[in-house]
Amino acid sequence: MEPVAQGIPTRAAEITAPGARLWKISLATLAAANAADTASSWKKRELNSTLVQSSGAFGWHSAVLKMGILGAVMGVEYLAMRHHAHPGLYRTLSIVNFCSAAAVGGVAAHNYMVPGGPR
Repeated sequence: MEPVAQGIPTRAAEITAPGARLWKISLATLAAANAADTASSWKKRELNSTLVQSSGAFGWHSAVLKMGILGAVMGVEYLAMRHHAHPGLYRTLSIVNFCSAAAVGGVAAHNYMVPGGPR
């Protein structure tokens, strides 16, 4: 095992930790699902009051806010892994990420069936 400096695993230890690869794949899956949801929502009526613009449609403001929320979630997960990495946490967060990606992907699939506004 790699040496640990002040309780923080070194980069090599992070890469080889059991479950780390699955967790990283789950992050990529979550990012892809959010990208698909953003593309499918573009210029359509937005029902999420947090993401709605003054026009009522999904646009740049909504997309930047959505990316910021996703970035914050990924950042918190990364920091949790830097300081408390263990196989159980990798597995738990992987499951949460895959389930979230499935839900967001389902919303994206639904959005593609909804007629959009002018492009």
